Amino acid sequence: MTQKGVRLEREIFLDGYYKAWSMGAGPCRLCETCDTTVPCQHGFEARPSMEACGIDVFKTARDNGFRIDVVRSHDDERNCYGVILVE
Repeated sequence: MTQKGVRLEREIFLDGYYKAWSMGAGPCRLCETCDTTVPCQHGFEARPSMEACGIDVFKTARDNGFRIDVVRSHDDERNCYGVILVE
């Protein structure tokens, strides 16, 4: 999740929506390599990705009018999405 997304989540929380949660897409980038044999070294910072929670990011983006394409090489343009869930 970008800093902008985290700030927006905080604003939503401060507006009284205490059940606000944000997630980004794709792999965690907090460690160079992830050692799954030990507890997460960044447990207070890491967040599950949308994909890890069962969200079909491609379908969700497309159903809401956003463009998203499969990235086939490092030179391809990437679309980065996140979601803020509010109850």
